Amino acid sequence: MTIWTRTQLLATGLTRRDLDAAVADGRLLVAGRWIADVGESPQVLSVLRQGARPTCVTAAATHGLWVPPHSGLHVMTRRPSAGTRWPGDYVTHGFVRRWPERSPVASVPLLLEHSLRCLDPLDVGVLVDSALHLGLVAPADVAALARAAPRRVLPVLARTTGRSESGTESKVRLFVALKGVDVRPQVQIPGVGRVDLLVGRRWIVEADSRAHHTGELAYETDRGRDVAALERGYLTSRLTYAMVFGEWARTSRWLISMIRTGQHLLDPGRSRGRLLE
Repeated sequence: MTIWTRTQLLATGLTRRDLDAAVADGRLLVAGRWIADVGESPQVLSVLRQGARPTCVTAAATHGLWVPPHSGLHVMTRRPSAGTRWPGDYVTHGFVRRWPERSPVASVPLLLEHSLRCLDPLDVGVLVDSALHLGLVAPADVAALARAAPRRVLPVLARTTGRSESGTESKVRLFVALKGVDVRPQVQIPGVGRVDLLVGRRWIVEADSRAHHTGELAYETDRGRDVAALERGYLTSRLTYAMVFGEWARTSRWLISMIRTGQHLLDPGRSRGRLLE
C-alpha cells in the first residue's frame, strides 16, 4: 500500500517543500488527510477524499487478494453530521466513533471480519482462501474470525485451506466440500500434470480464472491434457469464470447432478478400460 500521512513522509527526510513540489507536479496525490502514490487505486483515493475508509472487498483489492465480483465501494465511516450525504454507490459497514486502525485502508483481518456479514458465505471463503494462500493471515486468524462469524458462514470458514490458486477454484472447491464430497486442490496426476481440483477418485475439475487458460495454444494444451486424463480413467470438466460467478445457480445445480451420479467415486484404473472401449 502506498498511502501515507504528511508526518510519515516528513519523517523519511523529505521537506515540506519537497512534498508540495511532488503534489504540484503530480508525482504524489492528495486524498483527504492522506498523500498517495499516483499508482494507488482511484476507488480507494475517492473514498479517502470523502472522509471514509475502504474495507471488505474494496480494501481486499488493495491488499492483492483475489476478489469476487461485487458492486459498489465498501467503506467504514464515522457517524455523519446532519445533512451529510454519502455517494450512492457506497456500501457502508457501520459507523465508528473512532477509526479502529491507524491505516487508511482496513487491514486484512479487519476487512475479512467486515465481509462476514456482507458477502455470500462462499464469497467470504474466496477472500479467506486467498488471504491464507498469500500468507496474509494464519489459521489462528481464521479461528478468530469464526468466533465472530454468523452461523451460516462457519461451515465455509472450517473448510478454507489457502491451497487454491484462484477464486474460481476456491468457490467450486468449497461448494463441493460442503456437499460432503472429498475434493483436493492442486493434485499431481502422473501422465496428466497438476490439476486444479480432484473430486473423489477420478473427476478432474479445472476452474479457470479470467486471466489464465486463454488463447489457441492454451486451448490445445488443455484438450491434450483432457485426452491424457481420459486415457487414464479420469473425467475432466472445465468451468470458466463466467460459469462460476455469472451463472452460478445453473453451475451449482449441474455440480450437484454430477455428484449424484457417483462417477467421481469409481477407481480410475478400473474405469480406464470401459472408457476406451
